[in-house]
Amino acid sequence: MPHYAFIWDMDGTLVDSYPAIVPAARQACAEWGVDYTDAFIRDFVIRTSVGTLLEQVAAERGVPFAPLKARFDAFNDGSIDAIRPIPHARETLEALVRAGHRNFVYTHRGASCPAILAQTGLTPYFTEVLTALSGFPRKPEPDAILHLLDKYGLDRAQSFYVGDRRLDVEAAVNAGVGSILYLEPGSPVQATGCESFVVHDLWEIPGLFPAD
Repeated sequence: MPHYAFIWDMDGTLVDSYPAIVPAARQACAEWGVDYTDAFIRDFVIRTSVGTLLEQVAAERGVPFAPLKARFDAFNDGSIDAIRPIPHARETLEALVRAGHRNFVYTHRGASCPAILAQTGLTPYFTEVLTALSGFPRKPEPDAILHLLDKYGLDRAQSFYVGDRRLDVEAAVNAGVGSILYLEPGSPVQATGCESFVVHDLWEIPGLFPAD
């Protein structure tokens, strides 16, 4: 039986972090006089990214991006207790490991990532976790994925990036690996047509790669 590698996005894919991200983004933007609603922020971030939202505010206000991002990070890191696993995340990861597959994380989140994985009980299921602190260019650049392929000798044909946004699919395409797009019910994201698979519940994934 072939063994597969799954490289996971974190926010919105493994954990529901929007209860922390949305208020953090609202508070950071408000400090520069931009008042977005929670609904607008959630939709915008799911469609694009937090970085894109903050870049837009920085451009509109003519302010540096770095301090705006630093304020967001401070608000966001201070509210990680609100973060919970996506339904069936733990069961899915456990089933994949039990079947002999390997899991990795590549996320734009920074220093708070280990604490979130620990509090949600997901840490034991990953071979390696790459974060914003790992120094790779942001998605959709493929560098972090390519690093994992090279370091662990992973077969591109048996490797998949799993995420909840078009950005994740683009990163997978750029790295030459497969992609699994997770679209929770009500997600504003639409499939690109380039995905290997589209799932609406993470628990569908083990069934796509069954053990012998």
